[in-house]
Amino acid sequence: MNTLKIKEIIKKILYQLRLFAAECLIPAVLLNLCIEGFSRESVIRPFFYLLQSPLVFLYNTLLICLTLTVSFFFKRRKFARFLICILWLAIGITDFVLLQFRTTPFTAVDLLLLDSAFSIMGHYLSVFQIILVALAIILAIGLGVFLFLRTEKETIGTSRIYAGLVFGLFLLVSTCFTNLFMSCGVLERNFGNLAQSFHINGLPYCFFSSILNTGISKPASYSEEEIDRIVSSITASPAPTATPVPDADATPMPTDSPDATKAPTPENPDTQITTDHPNFIFLQLESFFDPTYINGAEFSVDPVPNFRRMKENFSSGFLTVPSIGAGTANTEFEILTGINLDFFGPGEYPYKTVLKDTVCESIAFNLSSLGLTAHAIHNNDGTFYGRHTVFSQLGFDTFTPIEYMGSYPTTPLGWAKDNILTEQIVKALNSTEGQDFVYTISVQGHGAYPEEPILDNPVVSVEALPTELEDSYYELLYFVNQLYEMDRFLAHLTATLEQYEEETVLVLYGDHLPTFPFTDDMMKNGSVYETEYVIWTNRPSDSSIQKDVEAYGLSAHVLNLYDIHEGLFTRFHQTNAGSETYLEDMKLLAYDVLYGSYESYNGVVPYTPTALRFGLDSIRIRDAHFHAELEDYFCLFINGDNFTPYSTAYINEEKCKTTYINPQLLSVVGFEPDEELNIRVAQVGADSYPLSFTEPITVTVDPALYENN
Repeated sequence: MNTLKIKEIIKKILYQLRLFAAECLIPAVLLNLCIEGFSRESVIRPFFYLLQSPLVFLYNTLLICLTLTVSFFFKRRKFARFLICILWLAIGITDFVLLQFRTTPFTAVDLLLLDSAFSIMGHYLSVFQIILVALAIILAIGLGVFLFLRTEKETIGTSRIYAGLVFGLFLLVSTCFTNLFMSCGVLERNFGNLAQSFHINGLPYCFFSSILNTGISKPASYSEEEIDRIVSSITASPAPTATPVPDADATPMPTDSPDATKAPTPENPDTQITTDHPNFIFLQLESFFDPTYINGAEFSVDPVPNFRRMKENFSSGFLTVPSIGAGTANTEFEILTGINLDFFGPGEYPYKTVLKDTVCESIAFNLSSLGLTAHAIHNNDGTFYGRHTVFSQLGFDTFTPIEYMGSYPTTPLGWAKDNILTEQIVKALNSTEGQDFVYTISVQGHGAYPEEPILDNPVVSVEALPTELEDSYYELLYFVNQLYEMDRFLAHLTATLEQYEEETVLVLYGDHLPTFPFTDDMMKNGSVYETEYVIWTNRPSDSSIQKDVEAYGLSAHVLNLYDIHEGLFTRFHQTNAGSETYLEDMKLLAYDVLYGSYESYNGVVPYTPTALRFGLDSIRIRDAHFHAELEDYFCLFINGDNFTPYSTAYINEEKCKTTYINPQLLSVVGFEPDEELNIRVAQVGADSYPLSFTEPITVTVDPALYENN
């Protein structure tokens, strides 16, 4: 090979390197700085991040480069590269927006929550902000169309080979560096604190991890022998007295007729089961905690006086929860199942992944095996976090979301107030002759909190704050006044339950701390992952137990106090907590029952999804008739029982605009007339999903009525 050819090859290599730098490397560096700026909510901090963690920064730049090399496979390379850049910027901007309302960053699992996010967008963004988001999307689409039309197609030919080599090389290098950096501690394998991990490891790496790392990874020691060892270690506790056998005929769209559920009701006396156990009510309070734990914070009056008295007179303690500022459903998951959320991928919501189609042991199933009827109550949309399907997988007999609660008071931000829950809880207790398990999820304390004064006469004034929270004054003022109202709800609820003739246990706790920039050293208890719980009862005794527990161990702790040991995980926590292999064994059991071979149950899952019934009051149509005096359009009046503002008429399978008049009357206008109308009423939430339908009725219409209009 002569010198001329060598120079020509070197020239081509240098040209390709310059081309790669212009098309991938420089854009990747700029993108990394931009998205880290969004993540850290600062223009300057990404440069400090670059200087303090150069290897992590370069590694994340490499990941972005890897995605940009995909553009080499397309004829319109510039357009493809534009789309990839827009995608990365969208991830960074979305992360920034979410961090304004919660403390956990944007992960791939959030994409599974889009249906829920749209339904509550109005609580977080103003109309102006929503318009800005829409304009930004339209601008990006317009720019993309412009580039698509203006960029010329490039001949690919042998460049496909080049593209494949470049992509393969970067994939290999990225994989090698990932394994190397994780093994030497430059990158974290597990994300204990998601927000901190995103700052330490970089948004690209963490976001990719949330895509690739979901579910519970198979433990290296998983085997039938290991599961047998664990199960044998808990046989010292009493064996379950029965195996839950829920109705196998579950239906995704049940009617509101009594036959739509297996739950015992006065209408089905043959199914009644009596038990000597008390009623159990678990009350999960949105963002609830004692704000006097904030170092340097002072208030004009105690925001939670009733809660404080309950802590002093009943069993209580700190509760370690899996998240801060968001993740209600994940605390809920740990409480109900007894499974540690840390076993799952970063930012994962099991409600939106494995539990969508997998039945799981829960306290609802276990108490049902003792004859209790399992109810869920939530004063928010029934579809949020997919609860309308997940609660069937967790063994609940009934679910009463906001769509079934009738009229209710709201906070200035539009969330339902918690005082409506007392009536719903008592209604659940009265719906059966036997005992009940009532799992209640509140919403009043939900953010985002207003940055300007919106309360006319706040009961609680904020008189002092630490320096770190001074910018959050109005947000905290609003929040503590919601806490004060939630605390009054607790007083009313316990006063009501004190008069209830059956023994009743109320377990109440906060799901996580609210969305404030709290740090561990700002809290008197030293942790932003701790709320508190109280075990209140209407049959109080002189003794109370003070014990700090993890959220996944709370149910087992409560049941143990009442000599109840039903369920594999209940017995496991009651007998194995504190052992040297406690967490390792729990992970083995969790993998086995959710992803493995069910060795814990001798290869056969003893649980079947329930035929979940929505609401406790049967919604019925009695009759329907036209208003005779309206000439320009048809107006149909539907008479029935237990309608709510969420009741929506479907006429001949078409959804119609429906006006709620009162619990016995709806009106419908703007539908196509026909000789025969098939009418049903559905409970439809903010996301337009019909949770349940009534039994239909058929109305025959006089042809002269619509022929003359």
